[in-house]
Amino acid sequence: MLERFFEKTIKSYLIITGLLTATAFSTFLAPEWSMKTLFSYNDVMMINKEYLQGAYQHWGVMVGCIGVLLMFSAKYKQLRTSTMIYSAFEKSMFVGIFLYNVCINDYQWFYGWSGVFALDAFVTIYSLVYLYYYLNRDKSKTPAHLR
Repeated sequence: MLERFFEKTIKSYLIITGLLTATAFSTFLAPEWSMKTLFSYNDVMMINKEYLQGAYQHWGVMVGCIGVLLMFSAKYKQLRTSTMIYSAFEKSMFVGIFLYNVCINDYQWFYGWSGVFALDAFVTIYSLVYLYYYLNRDKSKTPAHLR
């Protein structure tokens, strides 16, 4: 059942999540706009923006490149395994950071990152289910993500 699911969804998953992930390039290209528009930063939060701008731009490039890799791996199967592992790791770390900052630190401003959290949570869940399938699959067959 899972094998068929992943065989049918893997390319769409890689293209759609890659495209959505690549939108992080906007944070590199227009950090102030993205901090205000995409992440709901207010004027008080933007007072010291010059100290954080480089970190946000770095994040935008790093995550944007993961998005490009996800899209490329839809076409080039040899990239899929490493790209899916790296993507799952990076996105699960953000899910943890989001939950920690919202639930433990009670940072209300971090809710501005809810869109990123939703995408990264989806990728994390998809990746965990894929890992379960991969470990329990029929080893005589090619894994679904390489077909």
